Amino acid sequence: MKMNLLKRFNIYQKERFQISILVFTTISVVLSSAAVVLGPGDVLSNHILGIFIALITSLLFMFHIRVLDEHKDYDFDTKYHMNRPVQRGLISLKELLTLNIIGLIILFSINVIVSTKATIFLLFAFGYTLIAGKEFFIKNWIRKRFFLYNLVNLLQLLFLQFYLYSIIEPNFSFGNPILSIHFVFVLFNVGLLEFARKLKTKAEENEAQDTYSSKIGIRKASMIYAAICLIVFGLFTHMFFEINNNVLLFIIGLGTLNIAIFSIIYYASEKHKNGSMILQIFAALYYIAMHLLLVISKL
Repeated sequence: MKMNLLKRFNIYQKERFQISILVFTTISVVLSSAAVVLGPGDVLSNHILGIFIALITSLLFMFHIRVLDEHKDYDFDTKYHMNRPVQRGLISLKELLTLNIIGLIILFSINVIVSTKATIFLLFAFGYTLIAGKEFFIKNWIRKRFFLYNLVNLLQLLFLQFYLYSIIEPNFSFGNPILSIHFVFVLFNVGLLEFARKLKTKAEENEAQDTYSSKIGIRKASMIYAAICLIVFGLFTHMFFEINNNVLLFIIGLGTLNIAIFSIIYYASEKHKNGSMILQIFAALYYIAMHLLLVISKL
């Protein structure tokens, strides 16, 4: 007897859309976005509703992207990843699409009521996802360019970041230098998680070769990932000392960078079967720490 949809979706999300992790990574970027966009004298506690709406919207928006990815990658995954939930028959594309439509109705209904300006940014973001879902109408060409393909797909979160600023402060301006740096900081952080997600050990690779480690090798991919971590920390440092001079908080941030670097060395040594898992765990912790330390520095 087939399980009901909610039970099957719960299994699906644990494998392909890990809500238990995404809640923490998402709330951290929502809070840091709110912290840097607030005007002088304003505090986070004045924007609890906006922060909550931003969290729900971001999660539903990312689920929307996940569903579009399931559709566009269906043939590829059927060929190379038959163990994935859709491919093994746990849940169908039609069922995921139904859940996505329900999520989008909730997402837009709430935001139309709360903020027209934020909804406009959300619509731009939504439009970009539809184009990305069609693989920019150049599927055969762009699929052959692995790095470009992944980069333009990451940009789906570009307009979403505009939305996050707008839902907290409708009149935000990039004339604020910290906000401009934060925007770049967020994009590199997204790249950090994306890159970490596609670093695998040799034992985990397969003929699909859809990871950075398979394309350029573990050592080179590790160096690029380390560079991303350092850029993130550099941007964090600049913003941190513009906001706060608390040396203890900065040392904590430096400690998280060292742990992230250790995880890279651990992975790149190619001696540990759990190397990629350790790297990905510390990537998420580093991501969360960088954002939350900015929030704490603003309190």
